[in-house]
This record gives sequence, structure tokens and C-alpha cells, in this order.
Amino acid sequence: MTPGPPTSQRSRAEARFRPLVGAAALVGLVLRLAWVRYATREPQGLFDPARYVGYARVIADGQGMIEPWSGHPTAYYPPGYPWFLGILTWFTQPFTDQVWTVAAVTQSILGAATVVLAALVARRLAGPSAGAVAAVVLAVYPNLIFHSGAVLGETLYNALFMAFLVACLGRRWPDDITNRRALLAGLLLGLAVMVRPISLAVLPVAVGVWWWSHRDRRRALVQGALLVAGVVACMAPWTVRNALRMDDLVWMSTNTGDNLCIGHGPGATGAFSARDECATEHNFLDGPAAEIAADREKTRIALDAIREDPGREPWLTWRRFWYMWLRDGDHDGILAVQSYRTDRFIPEATEARLSYTADVVYWAVASTGAVGLVFLLRRRRPEDLLLVGSAVMTAAVPLAFFGDSRFKVPVIPLLIVASACLAAEVARQVRAVDRTDAGPGEPAGHDLSDAQRPTR
Repeated sequence: MTPGPPTSQRSRAEARFRPLVGAAALVGLVLRLAWVRYATREPQGLFDPARYVGYARVIADGQGMIEPWSGHPTAYYPPGYPWFLGILTWFTQPFTDQVWTVAAVTQSILGAATVVLAALVARRLAGPSAGAVAAVVLAVYPNLIFHSGAVLGETLYNALFMAFLVACLGRRWPDDITNRRALLAGLLLGLAVMVRPISLAVLPVAVGVWWWSHRDRRRALVQGALLVAGVVACMAPWTVRNALRMDDLVWMSTNTGDNLCIGHGPGATGAFSARDECATEHNFLDGPAAEIAADREKTRIALDAIREDPGREPWLTWRRFWYMWLRDGDHDGILAVQSYRTDRFIPEATEARLSYTADVVYWAVASTGAVGLVFLLRRRRPEDLLLVGSAVMTAAVPLAFFGDSRFKVPVIPLLIVASACLAAEVARQVRAVDRTDAGPGEPAGHDLSDAQRPTR
């Protein structure tokens, strides 16, 4: 068992934690608002941001989630982000019709909140110094700042998912997790699923870790059931809505077929591309029946392609990984605020400098974060495994579809937390060496939290 630090040193570390995290959150908020002031504009074209704005307006008008061009009900996108925008639009429409600006300002606040939440997670895993490091890095991480100004759901998702982790990780986890807290964690994860359904893959990880960490199996079963119940409580109303308005069973969205066909269909390259091989005779503007039929037809095309040439799949998986993690660094938010360069207003030289800076920071975080995940995995503590499992599942599930730089944005805060835990451990080891060199009369000097004592 690793010895704990002296009370005075732990008190000083905790005393520094709050002002440092508060300052980081404030800096993060200022940077995001400055970016919003400079970069947020009305989305153009038919890309996701423009479509989200269209859904927000019809939701705010009380029509629910319908296609603005046809008036038919739709379930093409997961409902979480369109409804988030719709509620903001409804609430602010007496004052402004610029939903993109309202969204960006709100996302800036959510980004600053995520700084605090990530700090709490890192402190729980590796002490207050790790929490402060996580807060500083997340506050200034370039692409997370860029995304705050884009009409995209990643900022909302990151806030919800980090809140889920905070709800899961008590100070004496899992002993201080109550049934109410387990249900809250399930509701937060359920809301994250409504924004990005890939996070549903984290549910078995969380339930499994809770089961493994509890000595009381009955309590673990009850709390696992409450976690699942919270997720189901968020998803069920939307599924029922789809059964009533779409006249078919659609548990979340009808874009699965598109995503599968892009990633696996004939001529797939691993990247996003609109290809004739994935075209069907069904037009989504013709209503729910055509939308669902197109989804199923494209899914069939993808599955047929996999069956006919399974030898392609390892190469396509590598290509998806390449496009998601390696080729483009991490600066897609710059493209998103410019409607993917259909509304290019940032000077090329400025865009190049911002992209370069973002990519340098990304590679530093990605490399240290990967090592940090291995470090946490080797400690084999249940709470560490929850973070590792969450990162792995969030990173792995998109590889079943197609590769896009945007798909890694939800993983970045988890990598930042892992990096901060690694940095705290390296600092502890350095202090331990210094203490050994100084002799037995010198005071101990490592910064640990109760998180670093074994829980079982």
C-alpha cells in the first residue's frame, strides 16, 4: 500500500486546488467567448450545423422534430442536440433569432463547466495536483475552444459525460455511492446517449466495474439496475415518440444506414464520402416510411458488402483509424465554424497557424493520454478502469462506421484526465527520488488523494 502524504501537504494541495481550477475555468470561459465573438456565424449549406438550426426553429415553434423542408416527422439525427437547441431557441426567441450565437455562448459556459468537472474526476483518481493539471489543459485545449463556437453537439456531450463520471466517482468509491446517486449517474449517461448514442457502449463498462468493486453483490445489483433504469428513462420517451409519429420502431435515429454504408459499402475508403453505391430510390423528404426504408436499404448494402468481401474489413478499419486519429490532427472545429469552408472567413494564414497550434497540442495530449490510460489500467483499481473503459469504448465504437476527425472530440477530455493522472504520478516519483537523495530527515513530499489507497 502506498503511504499517504502528510496532512499539512495534502491540505496545501487541496487549498491550491480550488483557486487553480476556478482560474482555469474562468480562463477557459474567456477564451471560448472570445472565439465565439470572432468565429460564430450563421451555418451555411446542408451540413449538420445548418440542419440543426432548422430543427431548433421548428422545435421552438412547437412542431417537434420535423424536417423543415417537408413538414414530415423525422428521426434522422439523435434528438439530444436538436432539442437542446430548440429549447434555447424557444427561451431566447423574444430577444434574438440568432440561435447559433445563443448556442455558442451556452456552449462556452458548458465548456467552462467541463473544466471543473474534469478536474474533479482527475482529483478523484490521482489527487488535487492531477485535478489542477486537467483543468488547465482542458481550459486551453484549442479544438475544444473551436467547438464551442460551432453548432455541433460535442461540447454538450462532453459536459454531460463528464458529469456522469463525477456522479459515479465518490470520494470513497464505491462505498459512498447511494441508490439516488446511481440513478443520477444513469440519467446523466442517458442524456449523453441522446446526444451521441455511441456512449451507450459505456453502460456495460460502468455496470461491470460497479459489480466488480462492490463487496455487497445485492447492493451492486440494485445500483446497476438503477444505472440502467436512468438510461432507459431518457431513451424510452423518444422511442415511443418514434413508434407513434414514425409508425415504426426506431430506438434512436435513422442515420445508421448512411454511416454503415459510407464505411463499409462498395467503394468505401474509410473516410466520409457521398457515393452512388449508397443511393436508394427512397427520398427522406417523402416522409417517415421513406426515411426508414432508406435506412434499412443502406444497412443491407453495407452488410452485403461485408459478407461479399470480408477481407476488406481489416484494411477499412485501419483507414477509419487513420482518418479519425492520425491524418488531420485535431482542428476540425475551425472547419465547422466556416461551414466546412463554404463560408470561409478566417484568413488562410490565420487558419494555418491555429490549425498547427491545435495539432501540436493534440499530439502532446494524445501521446501522454495513451500512456496515462496504460498507467491507470495497470493500477487495476475499479475507478481507474471506469475511465479507461469509457475512453476505449468511446474511441472504438465510431470505428464501426467511418473515420472522421470530429469523432475523437468526445475522447479528448478523457485523454486529458489520463494525462493529468500520469503527470501527477511522475511528479510523485520525482519527489520520492529527491526525498531519498535528501536523506531520512527531509519531509515527505507527494500529493495523493484518498483515491490512491486501495478500495478493496
